[in-house]
Amino acid sequence: MSAYHHAMRDLYQRLRRQGFDQRFIHDRILPDWWEDALAEVPANRALAETCLARHLGLSIEQLRDPEAELVLPPLADVRFKRYRNRVDEQVLPATRIAQRAGQLVADLLAQTPPYPTRPASAREVRQAILRENPFVDLSSLLDFCWQQGMVVIHLAETPRQSKGFDGMAFFSGDRPVVVLGSGRDSPPWLTFHLAHELGHILCGHVERGGPPVVDGGITSSCGDDGQEREADDSACEALTGEKRPIIAGRGLTGEQLAAKAVEDGPRRGIEPGMFALVYAKSNDRWAVAQNAIKLLQQASGAHHMIRQRIVAKLDPLDIPESTARFLSVLGLTLPASDNA
Repeated sequence: MSAYHHAMRDLYQRLRRQGFDQRFIHDRILPDWWEDALAEVPANRALAETCLARHLGLSIEQLRDPEAELVLPPLADVRFKRYRNRVDEQVLPATRIAQRAGQLVADLLAQTPPYPTRPASAREVRQAILRENPFVDLSSLLDFCWQQGMVVIHLAETPRQSKGFDGMAFFSGDRPVVVLGSGRDSPPWLTFHLAHELGHILCGHVERGGPPVVDGGITSSCGDDGQEREADDSACEALTGEKRPIIAGRGLTGEQLAAKAVEDGPRRGIEPGMFALVYAKSNDRWAVAQNAIKLLQQASGAHHMIRQRIVAKLDPLDIPESTARFLSVLGLTLPASDNA
């Protein structure tokens, strides 16, 4: 794959300038049977261009003109909280893939209940979950979101040149979408990222027809950004019952924190792994919390939990082959219909 075939050379060169490497295009966008030599036939080249246009939002006219510079649809209104509203060009490819994947999943969910017109507050979210669970964890929060008609996905793969992000929230039509982009696989970490993005939705920071929010996570400094503080407060209230919880005990070891989390967390209605993260934020002792999370056997498994719920919602008979291939960026292996 290192060499360009002449029939595809202009496409790969122009796509690379937009942050999409050749391997990503081959593995996630083009059909699995695709070979670059096929593009010598104009009809096959047109098929490749159609796939690229569909999944990257590019113009067919630009793709067909070897001399035309490719221009992605504008994302100038995206609020990159992590970068303090300065659009970092290197995060745009991942953002484009995440937004398109979220839209495709939302389009496939005709049977899922629509999102209610009046969003619940963080306190109402917590109360609803605690009616059937001892605390709010990733499993219960995921179930709540899907029951409310929200889409929650995890972006497992991005173009090689792209920077990643921790979380993204937007509306696809009338349906809220949360895309988690963190490479972490720890359920407590992903629980906070999900609750933070849910906070943006509950607080009205993202709206139908409005721009997405793309931001960092629990360790990011939000500076003077009031919306980030609101989303953090909402997340903490949903997860712990307090907008700004404090857990004292700066001298704890990882072993001591893990034991304290198991004993005190459920008593306070806080999942033990989340208890460890709140401790870390309260005392700036992230390494100790990470060690405690490992001892609690919560260092992995989050991505699998997210994928399970997506697969349970999607009907493979409704998924065209090209869509199933593209959605592999979510870490999914989906059976596909015979539709194009």
